[in-house]
Amino acid sequence: MVVLSTIPLPLPPNAPPPGYGLEDRDMSVISTTTAFKTGVDNRDKFLGLRRCVVCGISMVLQHCHIIMDSELEVWTDLKARNWVPSETKGYPRHEPRDGMLMCSNHHNAFDRYLFFIRYSPETHKFVFVNYSGHPDLQQFHGKAIALDITQRYAPFPSLFIIHEWRVRGFHPFKPTQPTMPNEIAWQDWIISDGVFDSASGSFNRNPSSDISSQQLQLQPMNAGETSSGGHTLALNADVIADILAATHAMPSWKACQMEGTSWTGTAEENIQKYVSSIRIEDR
Repeated sequence: MVVLSTIPLPLPPNAPPPGYGLEDRDMSVISTTTAFKTGVDNRDKFLGLRRCVVCGISMVLQHCHIIMDSELEVWTDLKARNWVPSETKGYPRHEPRDGMLMCSNHHNAFDRYLFFIRYSPETHKFVFVNYSGHPDLQQFHGKAIALDITQRYAPFPSLFIIHEWRVRGFHPFKPTQPTMPNEIAWQDWIISDGVFDSASGSFNRNPSSDISSQQLQLQPMNAGETSSGGHTLALNADVIADILAATHAMPSWKACQMEGTSWTGTAEENIQKYVSSIRIEDR
């Protein structure tokens, strides 16, 4: 007979028993919007502050979904097509790899299909593309936003392809291959605020004693300049194949597979699951 677990008495007032609170559970097993918000909030934090990944503002922030809450059929289809791991959460609103922190302005512009984000396998950066040509967004065009492809909860680049198709459909008379700078720089605030550490090649997420919260919130945006020259940004089968390959190889994909795998089998079964999840083939 299986021995049932016991709960120590007396129970704490106005709280769950020890070990049963949300803080006692790994975020990967919480299939609620809590997992989405917690994952995005922790990931999109720079110098100790939650910030818009586009402009760096730390006020009036919102959780932005790439695939909308209501698009369960699309989400299911993406799983079936291996555009996202089959082990990913059942609803897009639960999966932190389907979202970003944005200020209300950029969240609104994203949902209105004024711009899209393209992952560049060559530079390993997520690049802002002002496809609509909106003047208020031009200062961000052709520059990388604050997302790190090596982060455990980084968004799946494949999802941005879906959003890009929609942006292009909303602007049928725009050039199909917009012009981009040859060199992809970071958004101005990422460099000026010291958010990116070029020595380590990673973002500074912990609080900095050199920059106050007030400075981070009120620092004006500088339009800056992109590098001279440029190239066009195509979207075709080869481009999509490259982005999908990068999506499958990213740490976020593998972490998602591990999170969604049950490890209740025998040791031999679990070994086979692990080998399968990281795609090790017998030689």
